[in-house]
Amino acid sequence: MRFPIHIELHRSRFLFLLLLVVHALAIGCVAVLPWSAALRLLLLSLIGVLAWRAFRPPSISALRLLKKGALECVLSDGERVPASVLPDSTVFARLIVLRLRVGERGRVRALTLLPDSMTPAEFRALRVCLRWRAEQPV
Repeated sequence: MRFPIHIELHRSRFLFLLLLVVHALAIGCVAVLPWSAALRLLLLSLIGVLAWRAFRPPSISALRLLKKGALECVLSDGERVPASVLPDSTVFARLIVLRLRVGERGRVRALTLLPDSMTPAEFRALRVCLRWRAEQPV
């Protein structure tokens, strides 16, 4: 593998459709509840806020895998910030849940990455790097 590896992140179509269906089902369930209109309106507004959070553009647009396991995040404004992978990140064959501590302030971000979030070669390289990091002694 040649480093640095630059991985452009794209919105997963599968995850987008799944979230869309789940939010639509939640709206349908709340709409048929025999509760007062005010309570249903409150629940619908809560679902709307959660949908807005789920569908807003991500703040991290790319990842850069550097030598010796270092990682950089490229933010949506183009700024590169160092990041560290948290131990509760999970790597499966078709899913990566990447929890990162990003930047100087150490803000924790979670990325849900599916194979259609990047090219197959980039997905494979990211999985290999994350699994290799997990096997390294602390």
